[in-house]
Amino acid sequence: MSPSRTQRTYRPPRRRREVALAVAGALAVVLVTVALLWVLAPNDDTSTPTPISLPTVTTTTTPGGTTTTLPAGTTSSSTPG
Repeated sequence: MSPSRTQRTYRPPRRRREVALAVAGALAVVLVTVALLWVLAPNDDTSTPTPISLPTVTTTTTPGGTTTTLPAGTTSSSTPG
């Protein structure tokens, strides 16, 4: 006759409260991580570039010479010379 197996001690299944608490904790860690990544992520402005509007220069030809007019609110950056 073969020797009897060693008897293992009975381990009751985990309580539902312990499982629910572990799942809630893991979910909280994931949510906080996602929120921090979203808030602290650098802005990605390359996806939709903003068009740059340049001021237009109007040139009018008069019988006495040429007149260049800058748009309102701008100043000339060149020095006459």
